Amino acid sequence: MICVMQLASKRIYKLQKRHFAFIYFVLFVVFCLNVHLKFLDFCEFLMQDRYILKVLKNYEKSKNNKNYYVLHLAYKDVIIYTTTKQKINSNKISINFAAKNKLDFYDYLKARFYLPSYKIQEEKQEDEKALISYFKKQHSDKKMQEFYLALFFAKPISNELRTDVNYYGIAHLLAISGYHLGLIYSILFFTLMYFYKYLQKRFFPYRSIHLDLAIVIFIFLFFYFILIGQVASFFRSFVMAIVAFYFVLKSIKLLSFSHLFLCFMICISLNPSFLFNIGFFFSCLGVFYIFLFLHHFKFKSLLNALYFESFVFLAMIIPVLYFFPLISFQQFLAILITPLFVVFYPLVLFLHIINCGALFDGYLLKFLAFKMAGDYFHLEFKYFILYLILSFLAIFNKHLLIIISIINILCFIVLL
Repeated sequence: MICVMQLASKRIYKLQKRHFAFIYFVLFVVFCLNVHLKFLDFCEFLMQDRYILKVLKNYEKSKNNKNYYVLHLAYKDVIIYTTTKQKINSNKISINFAAKNKLDFYDYLKARFYLPSYKIQEEKQEDEKALISYFKKQHSDKKMQEFYLALFFAKPISNELRTDVNYYGIAHLLAISGYHLGLIYSILFFTLMYFYKYLQKRFFPYRSIHLDLAIVIFIFLFFYFILIGQVASFFRSFVMAIVAFYFVLKSIKLLSFSHLFLCFMICISLNPSFLFNIGFFFSCLGVFYIFLFLHHFKFKSLLNALYFESFVFLAMIIPVLYFFPLISFQQFLAILITPLFVVFYPLVLFLHIINCGALFDGYLLKFLAFKMAGDYFHLEFKYFILYLILSFLAIFNKHLLIIISIINILCFIVLL
């Protein structure tokens, strides 16, 4: 009997292996097709003379005693940076770009590049979507508008607010990702559960509440994804949630590095520009460190949960420092703030729904204004790559996981 079971398990493993090999082949084909489509978009972009684009960000900057304005413009799923001396008041402009012949496909594929511009004219102000406008009008302070629009709709934030959240090390809470998706899923599940159970008892007792509500919630999350746009971190989370749902249905191991790699490949194949997206990189790396901890340790007590929060926080210090070199002891507060966010997020969401979103504005402004001593820590690329290699090797050695934590703690020596 045991031999039969072993033979059956081996056959299932071989079938799964072939199944995933076919999936990866299909993803490679999809990736190549999407790269080709990106190239066609690139050719179309170069052929145009004048563009009508939406202004995502518009802020003043000073250099060599000269003031100018920096514009972040949206062209399809590409962001174009340009500068101008004239103040732009509208969120929509018509513009010409110079030096397009110097733009190559690689820059376009990265979906973020700079082009000099001329003949900028303001177009009619584009109205915001009603739901976004409803949330925004509840706040009189501009920073609070940015904070909540970023939190709920993935809108870009100013450099000032980015610095505020970096001092606390909580940028991952403001960027819509798997953390938010999990909270939204939980809120919707427990809200719909009571209505579903009432109908289930009377009309379809044979149905599974988890299966049916999962389908309904995924449909809602899809429309939410359409609303906020192609946010890399949320897209990765959404794909991972769907793949996890499939894994559960097929009784495949859920919390595995192969699960993460499959989701990574799906996201890249559907949008090759994610290969160069920092938010997507942070999102995948954060999940990797979560899986790395769970790979070596199990939750047996509340103390283990604290170790888990501490490790994930510490493990991300060096990757974040490489791109955003601000370091402060204040960032250790993220270990406490992150679990508290589980209460904060649904609470402020409810307050905005009932038109009381500004209730905590005064406290939040004081919270964001608080600053402990900080410094800038510039990390060389070779050390960044060595750290990533060490992180992947930690899959095979538990002691390396501890070494990773210690290395990140040593970064704070610059503050002493």
